[in-house]
Amino acid sequence: MKCSRPIIALGAIAILLIGVSGNACFAQTQQPPPPANRGPSMALCPVRCKCLELLELEKIKINPQTNGIISDGSELASNYLGVAGWLQGFFTAQNLNPRSDGNVTKEAKTYQIMGWIFSYCRAHPSDDLVRAAIEFIIAVQRDSTTKR
Repeated sequence: MKCSRPIIALGAIAILLIGVSGNACFAQTQQPPPPANRGPSMALCPVRCKCLELLELEKIKINPQTNGIISDGSELASNYLGVAGWLQGFFTAQNLNPRSDGNVTKEAKTYQIMGWIFSYCRAHPSDDLVRAAIEFIIAVQRDSTTKR
């Protein structure tokens, strides 16, 4: 009977070690694959995502002091707010990127960003909101480094 106690203890330790190493293996398989092995990235965009669709939102009038819409409660105004909200989320995600300086918009107001997006879309009508947002970040970064 004295021998069975150490064997039970060794068995319990073995089970514990197998469980821990199994969890470690499981944790390793749950990590996302490196970027080179991933498929194409997917952006979840608002209703209006293509540049030609975005240009219709230029009809919305904005109060620069309040950053609010001066319009009726139309679907166009709702779409404008959807795009503006999407951009805010997109730029927030970019700000959280460790390779970012944490202020990719350099504190530009939403109506200013939307104006830039409209300008970009006029010049690139076959592009979309994601490309326009990326190009905005590149332009702001380029402008901030030339001002130094």
